[in-house]
Amino acid sequence: MTIFWGLILGVPLLAFGGLGLCSPQKAKAAADRFFASRPVAAVLSAAAWAWTAYECDTIGIDVFNMILKRFPGEVWILAAVLAWLTVIWMPKNLPVRALMGIFMLVPAELFKATRPLLPDSGFAPVTILVILGYVLAVIGMYGMFYPWRIESALDRILSNAKAARAFGAALAAFGAAALVSGFVA
Repeated sequence: MTIFWGLILGVPLLAFGGLGLCSPQKAKAAADRFFASRPVAAVLSAAAWAWTAYECDTIGIDVFNMILKRFPGEVWILAAVLAWLTVIWMPKNLPVRALMGIFMLVPAELFKATRPLLPDSGFAPVTILVILGYVLAVIGMYGMFYPWRIESALDRILSNAKAARAFGAALAAFGAAALVSGFVA
C-alpha cells in the first residue's frame, strides 16, 4: 500500500516540480489553466465529496451515523447533491478549494497504511510519507478557507524565474523522496 501512496503523492509533486524547475513559464501557464478550469473543478469537487462520504460512512462515530445513516445510501446521495451544488454555487477558486479538500482527506487513508510501518523511535523511510501527509493536511486546511491566497502565492512564485526554479526543485525533491519512500517502506 505504501507503493500506492508513494506514486499518488510523489508523481504529481515530481512532475509539477520538474516542470517548474525546467520551464517556469510552462509551469505558470499550467497553474493558470488549472485555476480557471471548470471541468477540473467539477471532477475534483466530485472526488472530494465522494471521499468525504466514504470517510463519513466508515468513521463509525455514533453522532454522524445517527444523522447520516437514516436510510441506506443517504450519505452518498448527499455527497452527489453537494458536489453538484458546489460546482454551481461556488465556481470562483473551486479547483484550488477542491484540491485542498482532497489534501485534507489524504492523511485519513495514508496513516492507515503507514501506522503499522512506523518504528517506535527513530526514522524510517515511511516517515517521509507521514510528514507529507501532515504537510498536505495543513496546506489543505489553510487553502480550503483562503484559496485565493494559495493562487496568488503560487502566481507570485511562478512569475519569478529564480523562485519558480527553487520551488520546482523543492517539489521535485520531495516528490522523489515520496516515491522512493513508497517503494522502500
